[in-house]
This record gives sequence, C-alpha cells and structure tokens, in this order.
Amino acid sequence: MAKRKPTLVFNPANLTYEQKKVSLKSKLIFGFMILSGILVFGFACVMLSHKIFPSPNEQNLKRQIAFMKGEYNKLNSRLEFITADLNTLRKRDENLYRVIYQRDPIDEKIWKTSEKVGDKYDLIREKSDYESIADILSAMEIARNKMKLQQASYNEIAALVKRKDDMINSIPSIQPITNKDLTRISSGFGWRIHPIYRIPKKHTGIDFTAPTGTPIYSTGDGVVEATHYEGGYGNSVIVNHGYSYKTRYAHMSRFGTKTGAKVKRGALLGYVGSTGASVGPHLHYEVEYGDQKVDPALFFYNDLNSNQFAELVKITNAGGKAFD
Repeated sequence: MAKRKPTLVFNPANLTYEQKKVSLKSKLIFGFMILSGILVFGFACVMLSHKIFPSPNEQNLKRQIAFMKGEYNKLNSRLEFITADLNTLRKRDENLYRVIYQRDPIDEKIWKTSEKVGDKYDLIREKSDYESIADILSAMEIARNKMKLQQASYNEIAALVKRKDDMINSIPSIQPITNKDLTRISSGFGWRIHPIYRIPKKHTGIDFTAPTGTPIYSTGDGVVEATHYEGGYGNSVIVNHGYSYKTRYAHMSRFGTKTGAKVKRGALLGYVGSTGASVGPHLHYEVEYGDQKVDPALFFYNDLNSNQFAELVKITNAGGKAFD
C-alpha cells in the first residue's frame, strides 16, 4: 500500500511550503466526529430494521393491543345495545304501565341526574392510551344508574299491580244470592211507595226475593264491620271492602258470620229472612261508595247478561213492589 504523502501548507513568512502539523486535540475531535457518525448511522439502521422486521416480543405486544382494541369495540357495542334497551323500557314504562296505573312518568331531571358521573374518569382520560377505557367505564356507570332508576320504577308498578288486584277483588261485583236460589228481583234502586208507611221513599238498594233460609254471600273481599239488629233493616251485616266501598245485607233470619271476620268474595254472611220493617222474606242489598249509596245493579259484573241487566233497569224505572 502506497505511503500517504504529508499535507503541505504554504508559509507566507518565509515564502516556503511546510508540512502541516495536526494537534492532538484536532485528532481527538475528528475521531469523535467519525465515531458519532458511525453510532448515529448504526442506531438508524437498528430502528429501521425493527420497524421493518419487529422483534418477537414487539409482534406479541402488537397482537395483544389489536385484541384489546377489538374487545373494547365489542364491549362498546354491547353497551350501546343495553342503552337502547333501557330507553325502550323507559318508553314502555312511561307510555303504558304508568298510564294504566295513573302515575306520572319519572321526572326528566331525575333521568338527567342518572347520566352524570362527575370528573372521576378525567384522570384516566388524560392518558390517551386509556381514553377508550375511561369512556367505557363512564358508559357502564350511566347504564347502571339508569338500571337502578328503572328497577325502582318497576318495583313501584309491581306494588300498584298488587294493590290493583286487591282492589279488583274487593269491589262488589256479584249478586249476594245465586240465581238458582233467587225467586225474583222485586224492587230496584230509586223512589218507591214504602209498603208499610205508604209514603214516597227512596229505595237505596235492591230487593232479592227468596225463601227464608236462603244463603247470602259477600259480594267482594273485605272485613265484616257489623253484625247487628239495625232498626228497619232488621238483622243486617255490613262489610267494609276498603277503597271507599261498603255493602249492607238486611232483614236476615240469622247470621252466618261475626264482626271482625275477614271474608272473601262468595263467603257466607247469613240467611234470608224478614226481620225489621219487612213484609216478606227477602234480602235488601245496598252498596255504598264514600258517603253515597249507589245502584247495586251497576256492580253485578259476573251474574247478569245484557238482557237481565236491561230487565233490572226496567224494574228500577217502573217502580216495582218494595218489600221494605
């Protein structure tokens, strides 16, 4: 290999060319620059190779990240379905159940409150890598709040359903004497000439003519409020059905229950007689709602067909014979 020729530098002081002298400092700086260049080039090559040809560990991490993103997307989709279902339940609750049971819908302000989760997830959201997690956690808490609110609403509706069932069972809705035992309905609700006093007097119930000893039944669930002799009513039973309803069964020959007894619709209360201001064996039956006596015929849901009901109305309007 040919020996490198020395570098000559012109010296203007003596007008001659002299060999250039390189200091140790310059040599070190030059060497450091060369080394730095080599290191930078090597690092760039390594980074490029890792980008093009990732290591097994990097490949595994990328697979895990892709899997987690997929799971986040699935979870987010499920939350959207849950939210949609909750909105459907809310609409059904407001527009059906609460309408049937005459209850106002849940206040919109309460629903808005359930959608507030505060700033508890802001710290997570500040880290961009965890933004999806923060959004999902926030959506889950909102869904949970709405579920609790909807559950409370349905619990209220369930209580109303039970109360409604109790009310339906309690409201008088059958005849106090069965059709097979009934001779006839002699007098309906309205003004009559009293059979004993011979003066116009409002007949506040319906008279069921039947033989003495015919069973008399409660027309709805309730509690026996009284079993006593009540002046012109004779031996009478009063049943308190709750919900502002009471029924009276008068002129009994004898009682079949006692005061304070809880009775179901169809329970035996006593037997037909002619006690009190009566001119023959019959049952005088009354229905009270609040402080008003109302026409019992309006409550015979289970015993009268349309023709029978029309006949009863005819009797009422015609002023049939009253037995009390």
